[in-house]
Amino acid sequence: MGVATSSAIDVRVTDRKSLIKELCLRRKDYEVMQHAYKVEEIIPHKSHNGRFGPILQRAEQRAPEICKGDENSLVFMEAGLLPIVTAFLFGGALIRCFEVCPLWFVVYYKTLDQVFAKIDHGFKTYYGNSLHLEYARTDWSPVHVAEAGIRIDRILIARVTNMHVNRCTKVSYSYGYKTGEFADNGEEAGRDPYECSFKFDTYNKGRPRSFWIHKDICRFHGDETRVAATQNITPVCVNDRIEIAVNLFNAMGLIDVNQVRWHPLEVFPLQRRECPIEQELFDWYDLDSFQSQSVERLQIPDFFSPQLVHCSTEYAGIDVAVSRTRLRAEAQGVVPQADRILGSRFEVLPRSSPIILPLKRVGLQHDRFTKIQLRQNDSIWLYISQGGKMT
Repeated sequence: MGVATSSAIDVRVTDRKSLIKELCLRRKDYEVMQHAYKVEEIIPHKSHNGRFGPILQRAEQRAPEICKGDENSLVFMEAGLLPIVTAFLFGGALIRCFEVCPLWFVVYYKTLDQVFAKIDHGFKTYYGNSLHLEYARTDWSPVHVAEAGIRIDRILIARVTNMHVNRCTKVSYSYGYKTGEFADNGEEAGRDPYECSFKFDTYNKGRPRSFWIHKDICRFHGDETRVAATQNITPVCVNDRIEIAVNLFNAMGLIDVNQVRWHPLEVFPLQRRECPIEQELFDWYDLDSFQSQSVERLQIPDFFSPQLVHCSTEYAGIDVAVSRTRLRAEAQGVVPQADRILGSRFEVLPRSSPIILPLKRVGLQHDRFTKIQLRQNDSIWLYISQGGKMT
């Protein structure tokens, strides 16, 4: 990864699915194996004349007998038909198609790029000057609910320019459903569309960032995922990459791509970002002073060295004990204990490296479970709540 420029970062292979596609195409050119109409195999004969001549000529070029492909390719995988098939299968059935063979994985993945090209183009039109779109891909992940579910997203990876340094930026879009309970079937014409937005703070290139994380392990919550909540408005630096996830399929149904509308960029003044729990606590103590007035077994959360070095820890609270710890990113590499303790993967990169930062939708405590990248000298304020009476 380069030091002087940001072009050395390869955003195409930052996820497992894109890497699988790259490796498949290195092995064999699966795209040429897809079913296609072999126009060159049409046997020449008397030309079509008259009013219906052009129509008959076009029909000849779509004759079933000249639609051919290699092994494992089927007729419905022809480039003109596959987008229709994909829309019909969208959801769990579509994901099963990716598991058939390398040919199906490559061809279906390429088809999704074609279907969602309108979303990518709209993003470039509205935000091209301040957010330079470098790569777009389709991602899917399981949803952990009572019944096994799945979500499918169009991931847009954009480089942050210096147009709005020291400002808070809002990116948003509206959408409607094509299938499912909330689909617009004409019964509620004129209904306001749904809206989704993302916010991030932009700082100068190379500036150390600071953000908070809150881990709640109180007893009265019972058994749950126990994933730490992260700061909703992400701090980024110029030349960093942001990931914006346009959700396409969820438990509510399938999003209508034609109803996705990007909104003009909004810019706000920077504000201080602090964990909401700070508004409830005022007096902070060191471990020895606080332990004498608490029944909880407390410890200093120095679990993440050498990647995240412990700087300080303070305690506050009455019924619920809260610790506030400052961690500083120092050694490069993946943080081994972060996944187990915080429920998220963390990685520390060199101080001069651009990083990829997934944005979280405004209003959500948890969105996508992705790796969080840090640069050396970045800081994390880790809050841990524990205790509480069982009811």
